[in-house]
Amino acid sequence: MIARAVLVTACLLTLIGCPTDPGSTATDLTWHGDIKPMMETYCTRCHQPDGQGAGDFTNDQVAISLAERSLARVEAGEMPPPAADPDCRDYHGSDRMVMPDAAKEQLAEWIAGGKPEGDPSEYLAVQTQELSLPGADLEVRMEFPYTPTYEDAANPANEYRCFAMEHDRTEPFFITGFAPIVDEPSIVHHIVLFKMPRDELWSDYDAQVGKDCINGTGGAELDGMLAGWAPGALPVVLEPGQGVRVNPEDVIVIQMHYFQSGPDAVGLSDQSGYQFTTAEEVDTPLRMFPFGFFDFNIPAGADDHSERDMITIPNSVAVTVHTLFPHMHVLGTGYRVWAEDEAGDTCLAEGDYSFDNQLSYQLKQPFTVAPGQSVGLECTWDNSAGNPNQFYDPPQDVRYGERTDEEMCFAFALASITFQ
Repeated sequence: MIARAVLVTACLLTLIGCPTDPGSTATDLTWHGDIKPMMETYCTRCHQPDGQGAGDFTNDQVAISLAERSLARVEAGEMPPPAADPDCRDYHGSDRMVMPDAAKEQLAEWIAGGKPEGDPSEYLAVQTQELSLPGADLEVRMEFPYTPTYEDAANPANEYRCFAMEHDRTEPFFITGFAPIVDEPSIVHHIVLFKMPRDELWSDYDAQVGKDCINGTGGAELDGMLAGWAPGALPVVLEPGQGVRVNPEDVIVIQMHYFQSGPDAVGLSDQSGYQFTTAEEVDTPLRMFPFGFFDFNIPAGADDHSERDMITIPNSVAVTVHTLFPHMHVLGTGYRVWAEDEAGDTCLAEGDYSFDNQLSYQLKQPFTVAPGQSVGLECTWDNSAGNPNQFYDPPQDVRYGERTDEEMCFAFALASITFQ
């Protein structure tokens, strides 16, 4: 049994289909030998203490008791939540984000066999994914707790506030890893992190209440963007030798998008921040580039509406894409990012989309977009009455906007630049 469990676990972790054992029966599968390692691979990222999923699957009895419910969600295609398709371009961690049919079949077979627990000695541990950043050596937070008021009549239930955070470094440094500290997740829609020179900080800035920045900050959040977070995101650890530069004269600004999700959200305060790992020098400096478009309209009632745009890389530079972070709002259902030239298209990221599972995809093989080559972005939305995330009854046309009931289409890229 132990040898067979090792084979099954290895196949699950590498996403290689396992050969069927003609002598096996449903009772051959056990919790400790087969199902627990599978759950740790595909489920405990969300279903753990402080995770965003219901139930603590690191507790054996909780996970076993919820097995039938888990299977129903898996068979409905709802779990694991949507992630980028590694067949487009593989990325680090894809073997934990995409659950193969063999694993789903094993879960069903184990349940049908009575959910035998087996011997704990059969268990081969799978490391639980970290929700905080290992080895963080720098932490910044909003100076004071802030309680959103949602008083902007033009943007009901939404509030954008920017807060400057000091890093206290006296020499230039490079950020090599990022992880948000989301203090009150029930009201945080998403976070954008950027840098700006201290002497360019707003003249009316008040550390107690921050700065109203729903309409942007004059481009600083685009030119100096460092990172972004949205529900489901995991810490990002860059490849060795990579980093994003921050100067001693910079402040780190956190743009918080707060959303009043219900009456219980009123009066809640937040004091979020970020953790980093840092280095004095790197071999490959990276920059964050926001790629998106604004001129679109999602017709009321459309259940599968797509729009796209393209940009052309200047002839003077080559852009090597290392990480991609697709972002839409709650009507988003799918996206595609590709490079295009006379020879055809090259897929960079593609997949179904869920607002609750927004990941940064670190490409195993970074892709260099050559001078003069084009990059395309396509987003797909469901604006029908049947979408459970629909805000309006009946549905209304939806355009670009900052509010949660409006939409976006972005692919944020961590990239390195080579001048030709």
